[in-house]
Amino acid sequence: MRPLLLWVRYDGTDFHGWQIQAPGIRTVQGELARVLTAMLGEDFRLATSSRTDAGVHALRHPVVLKSGTVISGGALQRGLNALLPKDVSIVDFRPVSPRFDSRKDALCKTYCYRINECFHPDPFLERFAWRPRARLNLSLMIEAARHLVGEHDFDSFRSVNCDSPTTRRLVQSIHVERRDGTLRIVVTGNAFLRNMVRIMVGTLVDAGRRRLAPDDMPGIIASKDRTRASMTAPAQGLTLMDVHYPLELLSDGAHGW
Repeated sequence: MRPLLLWVRYDGTDFHGWQIQAPGIRTVQGELARVLTAMLGEDFRLATSSRTDAGVHALRHPVVLKSGTVISGGALQRGLNALLPKDVSIVDFRPVSPRFDSRKDALCKTYCYRINECFHPDPFLERFAWRPRARLNLSLMIEAARHLVGEHDFDSFRSVNCDSPTTRRLVQSIHVERRDGTLRIVVTGNAFLRNMVRIMVGTLVDAGRRRLAPDDMPGIIASKDRTRASMTAPAQGLTLMDVHYPLELLSDGAHGW
């Protein structure tokens, strides 16, 4: 069977992130591997470009499946979705070249962070949005976000547990908007440090609360000091929206295979 690029969607609330961990710890990769073992035996390998943290969601998380078992992509998708739990699903698939690398071939990633500005809980948002109990100044957040666009050393915006050897990243765009009753921060970049988006969001929220000024952002970036940035926004508001690849690498198409 040719390698398949699977697009996985999940509600991350009850998962300890993507990557398999110790026995008894529920992860997205663990659930997927469990069902694939039932379908294919031990004859498969999984690779991905992203390792989401506990509580983080995904709309389209790319996972490359390699297996010697002969099965059509459509049958595999149907079988997986019949056996996977309700909080994870295979929403699309596509055959790719054996040389396709889900991490190295990625052009950029897009994340969306949702904020519920209401002071009361909303049952339809609590699992998928942060409720900071504040009405935020959108204009100040947009102004502060402009300073984060471009290539910078984002050492101030990474977890103390981040082990990346380099901290320079390119943020291609940040859009802050109110939409469908929530405030959304959509970030696209070539790669992200651990907790980078959530720390950026926490800092932008402080700008919206007037706890810092938009003109403080260049100094926070230049300081390379995690204590200068704000809190790490809670995981439940963050969703991996998509990982973007060159179209020529995805030209085979998924339908009818």
